[in-house]
Amino acid sequence: TSLEEQLENESKEKQALSKTTRRAERKMKELALQVEDERRQSDQYKDQMEKANSRMKALKRQIDQNYDEMSAVNATKRKLQRDLDEQIETNDSLQRENNTLKQRQRRGYGDRTSTVSRKTTRNPSPEEESDDDI
Repeated sequence: TSLEEQLENESKEKQALSKTTRRAERKMKELALQVEDERRQSDQYKDQMEKANSRMKALKRQIDQNYDEMSAVNATKRKLQRDLDEQIETNDSLQRENNTLKQRQRRGYGDRTSTVSRKTTRNPSPEEESDDDI
């Protein structure tokens, strides 16, 4: 009987070890699947990160291009403003000169005595000129 009991005990141990081995193998398969899922997820994150980095670089290039365009526009604006300022200054100068000439002209007429009549000169028409020349 002791041999039978020993055999029975060994059989129970073998069954328990088999059960434990199957559990361990099942757990190992589950962990391997989990690792594979995590690896796939990691690859997806890497792809997303690469796409995001590419997009970021493209946006940075676009910002640089926009900055360059903005700088060119601002330079053109400054040049146009300088030109406008020069034109305003020239216009003001010509206006002052015109006013000065008007004042001189008025003073010139004001110096004459009232007995002198002002003659209005008119340019003869082409027909009148040709009659006088003949």
